[in-house]
Amino acid sequence: MSCGAIVVHNAFSPNGDNKNATFVIDNIEDTACYPENTVEIYNRWGVLVFETKNYSTTNNFDGTSRGRTTISQSSGLPTGTYYYILNYTSYDNNNKIQTNKKDGYLYLTR
Repeated sequence: MSCGAIVVHNAFSPNGDNKNATFVIDNIEDTACYPENTVEIYNRWGVLVFETKNYSTTNNFDGTSRGRTTISQSSGLPTGTYYYILNYTSYDNNNKIQTNKKDGYLYLTR
């Protein structure tokens, strides 16, 4: 089986034009290659603003906070740099599950 690479796109613009409106992670929905994943997103102060298991096109980050300390969820998060941690499983050459981690920044612009 050939698996596509996990590619994290680190910029998006949830501004209402329906273009580039969510944080995209290529191939993360391919559960045959990547059975499980978790995504955490933090603001620049280290406050968790989003977390989910099994990230997908329907369970994704659209610039709205789902963190526990959200004051005004409907207004969305401000333009700025955020930080993500992606943990996911994949299969090694012996068909055994291995754990992988990617982390970095993403830029949200409105």
